[in-house]
Amino acid sequence: MIPNTLTRTKNATFSILVPHPNPAYQGFPTANGTGFFISSDGYFITARHVLFDFSKIMLNKPELFTSLFITGLQLVKEWTAYDLVLLKANFDMAKTQKAFKEKTSFDYLDIEYEVTPEGTDVYSFGYPLAQCEVKGTSAMLVGFHYDCPRVTSAVISSHYDVIGPVRVDSGFPRNYVIDKALNYGNSGGPLVLQQSGKAIAVITRFQPVNIPQQAGSKIMIPSLYGIASSLKNIENDLKSLIKP
Repeated sequence: MIPNTLTRTKNATFSILVPHPNPAYQGFPTANGTGFFISSDGYFITARHVLFDFSKIMLNKPELFTSLFITGLQLVKEWTAYDLVLLKANFDMAKTQKAFKEKTSFDYLDIEYEVTPEGTDVYSFGYPLAQCEVKGTSAMLVGFHYDCPRVTSAVISSHYDVIGPVRVDSGFPRNYVIDKALNYGNSGGPLVLQQSGKAIAVITRFQPVNIPQQAGSKIMIPSLYGIASSLKNIENDLKSLIKP
């Protein structure tokens, strides 16, 4: 892995906060996934299932320890078939914060649309295993976030998450399967080529495996493989929206 490509990936990737699903927490923002910028002017992509309410999304960079929050994101387009969604952030709203003091635009990842062969070295970066603790009463709530940023190196294991009796050939892989386990919170993060630092896909889910036992039962291992939705699925839409 080339160090400066990882730095760029980290700078472009954010933890996504959404209102806590427990009504007693009064919508306290809770880490629920990962996403990343794909243009300097604020186009931001993530997994669709990460988001509950488009009007109450916040992006956070917890490892900066500067209370960095990006708000006011607008929905641009969603592709439910691929579990992808594109948002737009306004840099003028973000630049007043300390973390953007020396910047003139958002850090972002370039996209590689060419099909990546099996065996290629890749990595993901995201915020898995994030936890939120909220205490207090209806009059005052105090909340704490515990984030766990992680880099996961892997190889492309397959172009198919599963092959069934009926196959539709799209001409390119809709998903990339990597040979490493990923966890809740990784969803929406980038799958990046180690050599070039370009994003090829968005992490969307993991693949559990059932192991048969002698007595006839099965033991499910929660995750052996990570599944990522290829950005080539939405290549034409992205190219029409995002200008070089």
